Amino acid sequence: MEVEIKSLKREIKQKDDKIKEVQAESKKEIDLLQAKITMMNLQKIEKQEHTKFQQKIENLSQRRRKDFLLFEDDIYGDIIIDHPLIIKIVQTRQFQRLKKITTLGYTYENKTKANYTKLQHSIGMYYFAGEYVKQLQRKQPELNITESDVLCVQIAALCFNLGVGPFSHIFGLFLKEICQKQHIEKPWDNFSEASVNMFQYMLEDNEDLMESFRRYFNNPEAVITFIKELMREKRKMQCIQDKEFLYEIILNESQMNVKVIDYTTRDAAVMGAKINFKWRVFLAKVYVLRCDDGKLHICFHEDDLETYNDFFSTHSRLYRDLYYVRKIRIVALMIKVMLTRADNTELIQDTNSKVTISDAARSMVAYTQLTDSVLILIRESVKDPLVQTLLDCLDESKFIAEIGYIIPPEDWNKNPDDLKEAIVKATGIDEIECNLIIDLVLNGYEGNETWTQYYYRDDDSTGKWTDRWAQERYHANLPWRVFFVSGDRGLIKTVQEGFKKAINDLRIETWKLYPPRENYDLMPEKVSMECVK
Repeated sequence: MEVEIKSLKREIKQKDDKIKEVQAESKKEIDLLQAKITMMNLQKIEKQEHTKFQQKIENLSQRRRKDFLLFEDDIYGDIIIDHPLIIKIVQTRQFQRLKKITTLGYTYENKTKANYTKLQHSIGMYYFAGEYVKQLQRKQPELNITESDVLCVQIAALCFNLGVGPFSHIFGLFLKEICQKQHIEKPWDNFSEASVNMFQYMLEDNEDLMESFRRYFNNPEAVITFIKELMREKRKMQCIQDKEFLYEIILNESQMNVKVIDYTTRDAAVMGAKINFKWRVFLAKVYVLRCDDGKLHICFHEDDLETYNDFFSTHSRLYRDLYYVRKIRIVALMIKVMLTRADNTELIQDTNSKVTISDAARSMVAYTQLTDSVLILIRESVKDPLVQTLLDCLDESKFIAEIGYIIPPEDWNKNPDDLKEAIVKATGIDEIECNLIIDLVLNGYEGNETWTQYYYRDDDSTGKWTDRWAQERYHANLPWRVFFVSGDRGLIKTVQEGFKKAINDLRIETWKLYPPRENYDLMPEKVSMECVK
């Protein structure tokens, strides 16, 4: 009986162990199933989260694209624009137009590094002006420079170049010649007025931009007037008392300003020229002080006069080594001739019709369309044989003729038209008049007798540089060059003979004929010399 009981217990235990084993196996299967279910749920959740995460990344990316603009600048490094109002201005078509206008205009044809645009120059001016006024704000809190003041100066610097025309300063020469021929007033006295006009058109053409001005300024109309005044070369200075110095940042009477510093530094880099001027050091040493006229002015340190005169010397060398290099200047004059002769054709789309190049300067709607690409329009639409030949010459590196130059004496009272008339009279060929070009070489010191700058001493007293400021180190009379739009070597020789006779009649002592080797790549010989009325 006892044996049976033990056997029964053993059997029960075995069954119990088997049940436990089955239960364990079942639990294992259940755990595996639960783990699988959990994994599937996690994968589903992960997929959903991944989708959400991707969407978040995309949203952030889009936000980043909208929240800031990044410009890689050769002078200042990476420039980040993150103010919504500045971003809106940069993205307007009026500002984007500057991408299609080269700062050095014609120069890039001969200097491949000289192809930076007015947009790059404008972004640089915006950054430098911003750093300038922020530095004063940090160093001199007593000046009460507000964030609105900073923004106004930045906008004025950014928009300063809005009114520049195709090929920069060449367009100004073209307008002057056209208006003189037609005996009409120029659209503006200087291109800063054109910039103010374009700025106003930008506000009218972009409704959301005006809304942004209302959002960021308490009195947007007064602010816009102030910005326009900051942009003008001739201004009324309608600003808050004791903040007149803000007008001396972008432009000023000393020419040591944001505009000149930025383009001189860029152009020196184009030439690979060494420039000792350090813009960060410059900003660190600038202060605003009350001067002898009772007003607050931008002041430089007394000990830095030679540094600034070195800067002006570098600026002047750019005229000699870049802007007025003879072949570079010839290309500029060829472009001016093309613009002038093409001005009989209506090329530029205005509000309701097409207008001529010069008339486009009177309408900001049309002027917005006017960029360096005008040469493409001229190629396609202007039938003038000389214009088409000159366009071919630009492509083939062929040039108009070089006749010679004179160095006018100090007391000479003649003008370029007098010299041209004398050459025509000496040759006896009236038809050459419209193809003669008298080009006066400049050196960057023009008008320097009126440039002045306030300075401060270590004891915070102030003075004013006049005669010692921005003076030429080596003064010399500058040449008047004579060019001739022709490739006819026989006629070129005749004109050179007439040039010699004319300077003898005018009693000019210093002159020179350009030798034949200078006219090695002439334009085609047979081109009509018919004048454009």
